[in-house]
Amino acid sequence: MTQALLCLNAIVWLLFGIISLLRLSARYSEQSFVLVIIAIMMFGNVIAMLLTAWLLGKQKKLFYILALIVLFVNIILTFTDQFGLFDFITLLIDLIILGLLLTKRNSFYNHSDTSYLS
Repeated sequence: MTQALLCLNAIVWLLFGIISLLRLSARYSEQSFVLVIIAIMMFGNVIAMLLTAWLLGKQKKLFYILALIVLFVNIILTFTDQFGLFDFITLLIDLIILGLLLTKRNSFYNHSDTSYLS
């Protein structure tokens, strides 16, 4: 379920990034560079979410911690700019994922393999 929600969140961010790029026009010429950088960061977030979803399947403590970091960064960054519908949707998904991860933390910490990367 957590992996599916991370993928759903990645899709929302992908749509948000595409919409942001489509909104670029000549009237925003001095802001275009900044808007493109923001869209690229959104696409980076998509990659982070998909990578995290894939890595969580390996049941490793390190990947669990990575997922928490990605979620905390997303939750914090949600409040650093305008708060709209996409922000609300991703915040809601992030909080659900966070709750699921916290309830399943023992499965990552009590995994029989003590190696973090193997």
